[in-house]
Order: sequence, then structure tokens, then C-alpha cells
Amino acid sequence: MRTLAVLAVATLTLAGAGPVVSQTPTLDQALRRAREATPLPLALARDQADWRAGHAELPEGVDPANDIRSRIAELVAQAERDERLGAMVFPEPPALGRECVATGLKGCSSPMGGYLALDEARLQWQVQEGYTDENGISGGIVFFGDAGAARMGPTAPIAWSFDGARFDAPVLLSGPEFNGAAYIAVPGIHAGSGGGNADVLFRWDAPDSRRLTQIDTWSWRDSLDGQLPEGLEIWQGVRFDWPNMMAFTPLWQPGDGNCCGTGGTAILSFEIEGDRLVLSNVSVRDALMEAASRIDTEVFDYVGRWIGCAHWGGEEPYDAARGTEIARVIAELDCAALTADGAALRRNYAEDPRTLALIDRAEASRD
Repeated sequence: MRTLAVLAVATLTLAGAGPVVSQTPTLDQALRRAREATPLPLALARDQADWRAGHAELPEGVDPANDIRSRIAELVAQAERDERLGAMVFPEPPALGRECVATGLKGCSSPMGGYLALDEARLQWQVQEGYTDENGISGGIVFFGDAGAARMGPTAPIAWSFDGARFDAPVLLSGPEFNGAAYIAVPGIHAGSGGGNADVLFRWDAPDSRRLTQIDTWSWRDSLDGQLPEGLEIWQGVRFDWPNMMAFTPLWQPGDGNCCGTGGTAILSFEIEGDRLVLSNVSVRDALMEAASRIDTEVFDYVGRWIGCAHWGGEEPYDAARGTEIARVIAELDCAALTADGAALRRNYAEDPRTLALIDRAEASRD
């Protein structure tokens, strides 16, 4: 009788007797589902670690339960998107025109698509543009390859990323310098003034692999600070030169705006070890050191004095002690002699336009 009752309930449900209310998954269940569907497991693990760190230090007044529910919803939405793409098959290789073939974006269009070939293996790819409700304007990259017999179709999406504002065409990396392995790098950037990297890197085990294996392209930053001169930092994304396994970046120093680093530049060199991009060398061009090496001491001292006098001479003392401090610094910098010293330097370097230009720039500066 119990079996009949169960069958009766199932029949009523299928016949439309009432909707089945699904139970909200736990965080662990949502994370497990997202892991099983994503082609970017390392990025998912990083994002989850970042979320846990933020969850552990929520601002006062933020409900932890709501934060967990929001994270569950994000993971479920990501899993649903990845499950949908992972289940697609195409009887014929898709035509990669301006129409998006398989996407996680709304209002999607495609500016470009093409093929990557390695021996007998081939992958199709499509760069996409659109938006999401969560992130606004977004970009995507989708790879299509052999679906395998289990999915009963010759071509299917095998890897993708929509974690960026814009992606460029993928680059195939192969040759002796990669020890016989092959990789696919996709340049990408995040939105916002920070311009952070959204680059994606895969190992391509052609022709056997039907899934591309993600490479960690971010943890190299953990070893960066120890390889930069004191006081210099990288605040934004770097510009990768993937074929040469290098990256270029300005350097920021205290007092810089987020838009513009004035501390010089750095060239970063990389290697791939296992499933990680590893920083192997940092070459720095320090703007201050280079300037000091090219400028005569008396000119360098004059520029420093001018900047100091402009700063302290323009400050109004807010009490007697501050007035005494301002007077002391102005005397040490010998600001009263600054005009005469500048004129003497101009006479001494009258035939040196670079030094004259530096003096002009210093004297035109204001605090």
C-alpha cells in the first residue's frame, strides 16, 4: 500500500496537482554543485576563499545569514549557467559570426571568433560582449571542441569564462620553451579604474583532452613585494606579453594617484610550474634612481629645495609652534637664496636643454 501511495503522489505531481517546492541548498551543497560544473575550478576556489575572508570580517550591522544566502544564490546561478553550457552539443561545428553561440551574457554579440590548431587537434573560440545583471557590461570567451561519445555530438562548449569586462583573442603557447606542453592564454581585463587582470590560462593536452585545464594566474602576486624596491608597489593589473611569458607595469609610490604610477616601471618574467604561473624574475627601472644617476648633484639639490620651499612657504601657521617649525625648515632650505641659485644654474647649464627643462618643470610645480 505504501508503494501505491508514493506512486499516486508522484502521478498527481506530474499531472500538475501543485508545484514542487525545492529546498534551498546549504552553502556546501551549492559550492559542490558549482565545482562539478565549472571549467575554472581554481578561480572558484580563489573566489570562495575571498568570500570566506570577507564573511569573517563583516561590517557591523551586516547580517551573516543574509551574506550566506547571497553567496548561495551566486553559486547556484553560476552552477546553472555552467550546467547549461556543459550540456550543449552541436551536430555541426558552430558558425562563429556575430551571433553568440553559447553564452552566459545578456544582449550578447561577438566581435570575433576563430580556430586554434595543434597538430591534428583543433579548437574553435569565440570572444563575446554583453552584460549581466550583477556586473553590468561584461565580456566572455568560449572554447568549442570534441564533445566525446558520452554526449552524442561532435562539438560542444568545453571551457569558458565570463569573469571580465573584455577579452581579446586567445594565444596558443607551445614549443621547446614549454617543455612539450601546450597552453592557451586569453588576455582580459576587469572593469573599473583599477583595471585588474581577467586573463585566463589553460593547459591544452591535445589531442586527447576534451577539457582545458585551468592554470592559476594570480597567486604569483604573493611573492611580488619581496622583489620590488622599498616603497614601490603594483596597484593595478599588469600587461601580459604571453608569447614571451612576460608582463609590463608601471610602479606606484606613496602620494601617487590610483590612475598613474610615477615610481618607474617593471618587467616581470614568468614560468609555469604544474598548475600555477610562477614569478621567476623582476627587472625594475626606478624613476627616482634613474633621475638621480643622470642629474648633477647641485641640480638635484636645487629641485628638492624648490619643491620644499614651495610647500613650506605656502603654509599658514595655525599656532606659534607651527610658525617656528615653518621658519626653521625655510631657513634650512635657504629659500631666500633660491632665486639667485636658480639663475646661477641656468647660466652654468645654458647649453644643456634637458637640465634647463628639468629646472623649468621644478619651478612650475606648485604644492
